[in-house]
Amino acid sequence: MLTWADELEALLRLSLGDPRTPAELAGRLPLARRSLLLARIALASGDHRTAAGHLHVPSPDDLTPRRALLRELLLAAAAIERGDPTTPGVLGGAIHTARQEGYLNTVVTTAPQVTSYLIEHAILGQRDPFLEQLIGAGLEARAVQPDASRARSLLAEPLTPAELRVLKLLPTSTYLQMAEILYVSRNTVKTHLRSVYQKLGVESRSQAIERAVELHLL
Repeated sequence: MLTWADELEALLRLSLGDPRTPAELAGRLPLARRSLLLARIALASGDHRTAAGHLHVPSPDDLTPRRALLRELLLAAAAIERGDPTTPGVLGGAIHTARQEGYLNTVVTTAPQVTSYLIEHAILGQRDPFLEQLIGAGLEARAVQPDASRARSLLAEPLTPAELRVLKLLPTSTYLQMAEILYVSRNTVKTHLRSVYQKLGVESRSQAIERAVELHLL
């Protein structure tokens, strides 16, 4: 019970931007759980090499199904960080496991790199309820992050509520789908998007999503 409490406290402190205390608390955990926590700390510090090293310590046989998935997700996050071309396959395997076991929340909360990648690489027009749930939950999690309001202030001109509604749908919806969801015309959607692109300083959908993720608008 004490080690469980230590792990929860470590994750809470890590989410608040404190890597030192989680590293100290990690020393009290069993090997497999300690390795996963140290990998998360390394990823939060931008050190994907150290993270990958920690992730190769525990054997998958030593992990519960949820922690085995967590390991897969952290390996995917490390691959994303280093720009590894195998990232789609690594993450795809993790998503397949999560889909089978129903671990949606684990995917959303394990590593921000994974959530950002899913948002940025969503396939327009492809109806996948599980992925849509993942992206929706990821967007909700971003909306309550402490620095979200500060990130919005980086824009020279803030987005209007209508523009924000369109932007939220950009990763997963086509123009026509946005129009149907928002009960507006397709031309209205295009007008809002032109304004969004201008305010974000971008020229394409992919650039807009990437910039919006950086600003915690997605």
